[in-house]
Amino acid sequence: MRHIKLFVQAGIGIAIILWLLQFTGVSWVLDVILDLNLLYIILASFLFTTASTMVSLALFIALKHLGQKPPLRKVIMASFGGQLLSDITPARSGYFVTPFILNKISNTSIKSGMAGVVATGVINFLTKATISAIALAYFVKFLPLTPAMVNALFLGILLLIAGSLGLSMFMWRKHPNKLFERLMKIKLIGRVISKFKVLSNIQEEGQKVKGCLLHMSILIVLSTVTNAIALYFISTALGHPIYLLDLILIVPLVGALMYAPITIAGLGIQETGYVVFLTLLGMPPEKATAFALITRFLFTGTDIIGLQPLLKIGFKVSEKNRNGFADGINN
Repeated sequence: MRHIKLFVQAGIGIAIILWLLQFTGVSWVLDVILDLNLLYIILASFLFTTASTMVSLALFIALKHLGQKPPLRKVIMASFGGQLLSDITPARSGYFVTPFILNKISNTSIKSGMAGVVATGVINFLTKATISAIALAYFVKFLPLTPAMVNALFLGILLLIAGSLGLSMFMWRKHPNKLFERLMKIKLIGRVISKFKVLSNIQEEGQKVKGCLLHMSILIVLSTVTNAIALYFISTALGHPIYLLDLILIVPLVGALMYAPITIAGLGIQETGYVVFLTLLGMPPEKATAFALITRFLFTGTDIIGLQPLLKIGFKVSEKNRNGFADGINN
């Protein structure tokens, strides 16, 4: 059943991409891509890699505060592996495999690794939700956004807020088990919540990581800005540069659509968001579509650095490994 769901989500995402190409003209989009300035694309790739590395550094800082001493290189590799998996999983949930990768390649405690990943996720969600709310208020005032688009973006912001609050409760609520018991009684979400019950055992680690949240937040903000600069270079490569401030606001706002569980990592949905915003900002539709496709390709392509650790542990965690994963968190 799970495989069928993933197949359907992938199909929906591909269908949206094909619709965008048909809407803007496949031949025109191809002409735009073939006419790219490759120097700017190389710079954008470097900046995407730098932004992902900053997320890895935030995780490394958390692990240091938790008394773990994995080599920085291995933390970066594990984080890239998790980010690569998140690029091809619904709601980017694949990043929660990062502690398992880290344990495999550096013998880092899974419980500490999970605490670091959850803390990074909380900061990431809160940062993006805050900037997205500001961005939506700004763009609604100056751009003729349709009600459907505003509602979709607002829903994306709500998903970010819900994610940050949910992970925060797992980390810092005094009695998380009671919370789980209540949520498990809700039929619609009980099945989903049960999969993450292991997170109820990381409160002790969560208290330790509080001391480095500010440093982690700075790195996450810098990562967001770096991604925006990368997008600026992509727009420049297309011959239609967009103001950097607009892109700083657009990155988390459109990025929130990646967490919509309709497609894999928001495939097609995020691209539609970019096309809408960029055309409203004056970019021709064919260039806006090329921009969205190139961004997706580079964003995922630069995370290919994490393929090696993923291959080392295997893409699919067996039932036996999942049980061991849960036991590792409990220990």
